Amino acid sequence: MCSSEFEPALPAIMSDLHFRNGSLASFSVSIYTIGYCIGPFIISPVSEWYGRLPVLYVGFVLFMASLAACGASNTLAVFMIFRAMMGIAGIAFMLVGSATVADLIAKEKRGLALSVVSFGPVAGPTLSPIIGGFIVENISWRWVFWITLIALGTLLPVAVCLMRETYEPILFARKQSHRIDNNYESHQRNEKNALIATWTRLFQMTYRCPGIPLLALFSAISLGNTAICFATVGTVFQDEYKFTTGQSGLAYLGLTVGFILSQCTLGRLSDRYVVKMEAKHGLKRAEDRLPPSIVGACLLPIGFLWYGWSLESHTFWLVPIIGSSVIAIGVLYSYLAVQTYLVDAYTTYAASALGACTIIRSLGQTLIPLAANPLYHRIGYGWGNSVFALIAMAMIPVAVLVWIFGERLRTNTRFQT
Repeated sequence: MCSSEFEPALPAIMSDLHFRNGSLASFSVSIYTIGYCIGPFIISPVSEWYGRLPVLYVGFVLFMASLAACGASNTLAVFMIFRAMMGIAGIAFMLVGSATVADLIAKEKRGLALSVVSFGPVAGPTLSPIIGGFIVENISWRWVFWITLIALGTLLPVAVCLMRETYEPILFARKQSHRIDNNYESHQRNEKNALIATWTRLFQMTYRCPGIPLLALFSAISLGNTAICFATVGTVFQDEYKFTTGQSGLAYLGLTVGFILSQCTLGRLSDRYVVKMEAKHGLKRAEDRLPPSIVGACLLPIGFLWYGWSLESHTFWLVPIIGSSVIAIGVLYSYLAVQTYLVDAYTTYAASALGACTIIRSLGQTLIPLAANPLYHRIGYGWGNSVFALIAMAMIPVAVLVWIFGERLRTNTRFQT
């Protein structure tokens, strides 16, 4: 929610913090994903060394502290720093959540499970601007952060009571901890070597498993294009359709509907397809998770052309909102298919695989939206979104390539289970 909840408040924040640059305003939204670039370097190895639970606890505390600081900030620099810190903490829940699915759920049921786990991170950014818009209109932009802080504070005790460790190597190590190792120095040396291996695994998977950077590039373009919508929809509808701050949050409903439709269909369809392919070929292939990503890659250009040219023609406001829902369906089909594929292909090291993908993907989410406002001002909404549609179209062959040759690209069996 916090990635875009304050987006309708950008004019008020720009006024209070004394800046006018439109690209800087978009960056204040997308800088959240800078944290997504930094976080996996810490979170993925730590979750595979110390377990999932400590990462979640630290993430809770850091996230709450960042919310409080953003709400209290009086300068743009402080606001930006704590927005990035919020992203570092926020990615912990996404990485560990998906990795926990790998810990607990059988392969043939992971599509539906990941759809459920991803509902909050995906639907939250589209629903939260609606809430944020009315908070800003009736109270203050600072209370967007403080109300979220209060809500999260009430969840923390519940989380502490209910959450348990799920990572099998950690659970196994705890069972073995009562055994005494007579050779203490040897034990310490092995511990040190294992820790180094855990920290370097994320980097090794990036260059030893070619499918991961390819899918990360594919995801970077898909989610980067969607970040354009998150960063601009509110202000676009305020400028073009004279929506109020509260009403501009409602413009995100198109994205919300698209995400919900995708999550209601994709997980179950993906699981059924995997079972069907297993029955046909007699084995489970992680690549059977990827066909929805091709569907999503084809829908993205359609959505951007629809959204952009309906804005350019100044059609009835509902038409571009429907176009944004097509974008949302395309994005989620691409995103969830890649997530499920990585979890199936690298089950034990799912956190590292997801982390490696997230770093590259998040760079796209951070940088691509910065081009939106200058592009819109220079060539208009129609041609501007046509450029994004063309970039999205170029990613279709990448999805097809990994689907067909993915098994060959996963040449390093050391990271597979």
